[in-house]
Amino acid sequence: MPRSAADRKQQLVAEFRRSEILVAATKVFANKGFEAAKMAEIAKAAKLAKGTLYRYFDSKDAVYQATVGQALHQLAALTDEHVRRETDFTRKLAAFIAVRIAFWDEHQQLYRIILTINRQSQHRKRTFAWLQEAVLYLKGLYEEAAAAGEIPQQDFLSAAWAAMDAIRGVNERRAFSEHHQAADDTQFLMAFLLHGLRAKP
Repeated sequence: MPRSAADRKQQLVAEFRRSEILVAATKVFANKGFEAAKMAEIAKAAKLAKGTLYRYFDSKDAVYQATVGQALHQLAALTDEHVRRETDFTRKLAAFIAVRIAFWDEHQQLYRIILTINRQSQHRKRTFAWLQEAVLYLKGLYEEAAAAGEIPQQDFLSAAWAAMDAIRGVNERRAFSEHHQAADDTQFLMAFLLHGLRAKP
C-alpha cells in the first residue's frame, strides 16, 4: 500500500476512534456529571484501554472541550446551511432560531452538562468565546438586513448578544422543564426580536 494511502487509512481510523470517544464521553458526563466522571470510565465506555484514551486526549477537560467543540461545529454548519436557503431577513432569523432550538433538543444531555459547567467561574471565559462566534454570525445577518433596508441601523453587536441570551434562556427552560412546541418557541422569539430590531433606535 502506498505511503499516502496508509497515512490516509491511519488518519481515518484515528478520526473514527476520536469520534467514538466523544460519544462515549457525552454519555459518561451525562450519567456521572463532569466532576465525578473519570478518564477510566470514558475509556471503558469507548471500549478502549485507558492508555489508548490518553493518546488522543491528555485530560478530562480536553475531552470535554473536544466534545463541545464538535457539537458547536455541527451546529454552526447546520445554522449556515438553513440560513442560506432563505432569501429575506425574517426567514433567515427564523431559521437561525429554529436550528438552535432543534439542535439542542436533540442533544439535551450535552446541553445540560454545558450549562452546569459553564456556571463555574473558571469556565466563563471559554463560554464567552464559544458564544461569540454565533453572536458575530448573527451580527452579520443584522448588518445584511440593514443594508437591504429591512431593519434600521443600530448597535447590532448588542442586539446580537441580546438575541443569543434570549435563545439560551428558551433552550435552558426546554432542557430542564416542560416546554412549548419548538415551532411555538421559534415563532415567539422571532416576533419578539423582530419587534425590537424594527423599533426606531
